[in-house]
Amino acid sequence: MDSNSGFGSNGSPYEYTVAQAKSKSLRLKKLALIAAYVLWALAVFLVCSMTRLFVQLIALVPISLWILVFFTWKYTQVEYEYSFFSGKLTVTKILGGRTRKKLVEVMIRDINAIFPYENVHVSRAEKWNANVSVYAASSLQAPELYLALWENEESGKRYLLCFEPNEKALKIMKYYNMSAFAK
Repeated sequence: MDSNSGFGSNGSPYEYTVAQAKSKSLRLKKLALIAAYVLWALAVFLVCSMTRLFVQLIALVPISLWILVFFTWKYTQVEYEYSFFSGKLTVTKILGGRTRKKLVEVMIRDINAIFPYENVHVSRAEKWNANVSVYAASSLQAPELYLALWENEESGKRYLLCFEPNEKALKIMKYYNMSAFAK
């Protein structure tokens, strides 16, 4: 590959994100959180109204509500970041655009198999008997959904990654481990 490809000998990184698709369960989660926020505000308002310091304590309603929203609403805004650097794939979960959690990191050359997520291949993934399954895609109905299987030599754990690579990500993965696609 040429050095302008972004994954050749120069080792320049390539990253992209995939947002969780809007679904019925996500809408329900948002509605449940909104209902919880309203109930919280009413509960704090009622407690404040029962005291003589009503005016002073009523300031707790917006402050406590802001804190509650700040720490919970991020769970309704999930993105998965795929980062490729020097032959390594790192998958990170991003909540609300600010909280990051690394889900998995693997050298691409160590992956045993990479294949499209289709009914034909799902049985193959089930036979793998993964100890650790990582779901990092917008939805199971995504058109370009892939599975990656590998085993960690040190721990002996088997991994299954369900992810959504774009065209460039597939090129990078084929560059570092073409044999994983042939299996």
